[in-house]
Amino acid sequence: MHPCCKSIFDQLDIAIESVQALIRSLNEEELVVKGHPNKMSVGELLAHLSVLCEADFRIGAGASLEDMQRFYEQTEPAQTLQALESSLLQHYSALKTGIASLTNRELEQQTVSYWGVKYSRFEWLVETLAHFYHHRGQLHAMIVHVLHKNPEIKLFE
Repeated sequence: MHPCCKSIFDQLDIAIESVQALIRSLNEEELVVKGHPNKMSVGELLAHLSVLCEADFRIGAGASLEDMQRFYEQTEPAQTLQALESSLLQHYSALKTGIASLTNRELEQQTVSYWGVKYSRFEWLVETLAHFYHHRGQLHAMIVHVLHKNPEIKLFE
């Protein structure tokens, strides 16, 4: 694996572990809680986070809107804390495997998302890290400010 990708995965490992810890700080009843009526519940946010790594990899590989709709339809949304954690690890593993299979030339290859954004495959990996951090921050904020819990989990080293 390219050394730059390894560095990104070192950071994603920390992010994944912190989300696992956040999941373990919750109980099943808290999954339905929403911070705002028009926003995702804790469980919906976790379901999105749990498939995000593989979904972003597929988008970076040039998946069409139809491909992504099929992926989301075929990916049963996890409903329990245990299933959410398992899904998170499964889809993260798919990202790692997918990136590890790419050559340096393929990492430099530009692809276009179905909505028109053009990045190299490496840039899509950076975007995946940023996307994951964004939703992890939302989850942490919901736990602290909506559920009024202090999970005492380090989000960064």
